[in-house]
Amino acid sequence: MNAVLFSHFVLGVMLFWFSTFIILLPVLASANDCISEKKLLQYLQTTELKETSKSLTIGGTYYVKNWIYSKRENHLGADGYFVMNWANESLAFSHLNPCITRIEISSDNTFFWKPDVFFIHSEEYQDDKTYRFFINENGSITASKRITRIMPCDVDDTKNPFSNATCTFSWKYTNLGSFDTISVETGKLITKPKTKENLIMHDVNYNTTSDGEFHINYHLSQHPQHLLVNFFYPSALFMVPAWLSLLLGPMAITRCCILMTSLILQCVHFLANEPGLLENGGVTAVSIWKTFAYTFTIGIVVELILITLFASMGRSKTCCFAKRRSAKYEMEPLYEEMNDLRQRKTRKTRNCCRKTALVFDILSFVFFGVVLVVFMYGFYAERSSMVNTVNDFDMESLHIL
Repeated sequence: MNAVLFSHFVLGVMLFWFSTFIILLPVLASANDCISEKKLLQYLQTTELKETSKSLTIGGTYYVKNWIYSKRENHLGADGYFVMNWANESLAFSHLNPCITRIEISSDNTFFWKPDVFFIHSEEYQDDKTYRFFINENGSITASKRITRIMPCDVDDTKNPFSNATCTFSWKYTNLGSFDTISVETGKLITKPKTKENLIMHDVNYNTTSDGEFHINYHLSQHPQHLLVNFFYPSALFMVPAWLSLLLGPMAITRCCILMTSLILQCVHFLANEPGLLENGGVTAVSIWKTFAYTFTIGIVVELILITLFASMGRSKTCCFAKRRSAKYEMEPLYEEMNDLRQRKTRKTRNCCRKTALVFDILSFVFFGVVLVVFMYGFYAERSSMVNTVNDFDMESLHIL
């Protein structure tokens, strides 16, 4: 009895799987009936293409992978992929049950219309000499080629040193005359700013001209944090000790050491941290900043020299209407600081010269502080006017050229 039941069970299972196979057989057959890439290509090559439409929608873009800006030549070198997209309804093959959604066509085996591209304004270096063509199942075509380009740049230095540069990638299609209407597809060319060294590529836009040229504009700008933190802030710090040294009054040796150290630090800093600015040449805002920094420190050195002369005059017997007069001018050491270093008696600086030097130091401290604050504010607010004034100055009026 058990054997009979078992045999009926086995027979039922076999009938179930056989019925399932019979039902799914057409589905499996249709799935295995998809057309391979080779057959699709043969079909497309032998099929008579319909007359090309009088309207064309075409898209072209340049995807930059690596770039570098040349300050000396004022151009942008870029390495990337130039990609074009257009459609030809005659090449659609979605109705043929293809095994793949797109096929690749070699550039030597193209049998369809394709745009001819002429690149403008710059030298072209091709890493891939030929395009790679892909036909999608809806009839759209994609062509891509890797190229290295040198793009000319136009610099707007009105806000120097935080200048902007626009570098243009230009091309033109030379065989669009048969189309009555041409529309251009554009996409988002950059998703986030790309930073390299002290430059940032913050925007990319697309435009066309009336004579049929297509432009992709890459907008570069100085990285503000890079300039502020690595150049301006250290330079301003080096000027502050020189200014504060005016409070030391008669400590001439200490003041001299501080001033020379400040001057040396500025020189080293300017040589080691020369910013690669976007500029059109001539005097820049950084040049004006350097000139002021040197002049500011040297001006305090000159003030120290004048104070030293007061000290020397104060030790002369002819100073301040002394009762005993002598034609001899005494060049004694500077202030009481150097007097302490000498193991002998020396003349004291007379009160009139001492007080005059003290007042001169206080006035100098206020004066140089005001100059420093006014310059920094003026540099922040009117640096463009400063640069234009210096660059537009007629040197021939000085009769030195």
